[in-house]
Amino acid sequence: MSARQYRIFAGRAADARTERAATSVSVSDGRIVEVCAAQGSNRPSAGDIDARDCLLLPGFVDIHVHGGAGRGTMEARRDAQDDIARHLAAHGVTGFLPTTITGPWELQAEAVAVAASAMGDGANRRVGASVLGVHLEGPYINPKKKGAQPEQFIRPPDPGDLERHLGDNVAALKIVTLAPEVDGATALIRYLVDRGTIVSIGHTDATYAQVVDAIALGARHVTHCFNAMRPMESREPGVVGAAMARPELRAELIWDNIHVHPASCRALVKAKGAAGMVLISDGIPGSGMQDGFQFSLGDLPVTIHDGSARLPDGTLAGSLLTLDLAFANAAEFGLSDRSAMISYNPALALGLGHRKGLLAPGYDADLVLLGADGAVRATVVGGELIYDADAR
Repeated sequence: MSARQYRIFAGRAADARTERAATSVSVSDGRIVEVCAAQGSNRPSAGDIDARDCLLLPGFVDIHVHGGAGRGTMEARRDAQDDIARHLAAHGVTGFLPTTITGPWELQAEAVAVAASAMGDGANRRVGASVLGVHLEGPYINPKKKGAQPEQFIRPPDPGDLERHLGDNVAALKIVTLAPEVDGATALIRYLVDRGTIVSIGHTDATYAQVVDAIALGARHVTHCFNAMRPMESREPGVVGAAMARPELRAELIWDNIHVHPASCRALVKAKGAAGMVLISDGIPGSGMQDGFQFSLGDLPVTIHDGSARLPDGTLAGSLLTLDLAFANAAEFGLSDRSAMISYNPALALGLGHRKGLLAPGYDADLVLLGADGAVRATVVGGELIYDADAR
């Protein structure tokens, strides 16, 4: 849509703060300028979006996604990132953090550089969901909990190591996943916190006490809670227990009903409250692809089989989830709670809660429309209609 001013008429609307019946949202120059009840006499005009049979939500924000549609962040190519951005927009995502995996530093640095170059792309370059920064998942993790991360490239935490390899692109890092119990982690946590980078506890065998120490240093996030971490036990709560018990931590959750049992998903959300949760996809290049599709995570071969992505030994290798499905899987929670977990909370974590994640005047017009069946009908990024299911 090239129009700079228009209205969206939706049958329902919701965000983290409220749910509304028939709603009209006015958009101008990429921002929301008015949100109001749609009166019967107030009907769409030429150039408006008529979605009176749809649910309007703030666009989804995916802070942990490795790829999709056969492409991956670790290709370190702009065309791959553009393809991922298009794929994500088709599933309601308006902003994302391209997420790396542990690998040769030269490749990780190239992947970060590609993402950094895309930050701030305007309307003249936008092709899909916007790049909001980078999530560096590894190499500073515990080999005992490496999951599908290549062990030979895991490194001891070291701020100097990070700066040597990334240079000025360190500024693009919004989240760094690390294991706080590994030697050297304390110095790296302090360095990242001082820079305003989110320290996320993940791929870790940390005890509860070690997580508490990391919180005291400024750690505020947990990477894909339950997965690749010490579990909760009666006398050792571990990382999962800390995620549930400590309000300082936001917990990521892959709600695909494969990585985590749905009862565990419900328990975590109820323990923390929606305000403490972020739904992620952890999507990989196989997301959106058919069974039998093969690709690599680093040098690890991955095959899509029976709806999941696995290494040859059966280890889960990332997720095929998309955030529209995560939103549907969490349906027992209300629209506002789900919107918080999938839009507002990740925006807030990134320091963008003042302009993304809500349906309110002054906020970016990053929006998604869902049909009655939960499928994405349209995605708007910065006021532009980036994805339109009816036009495909």
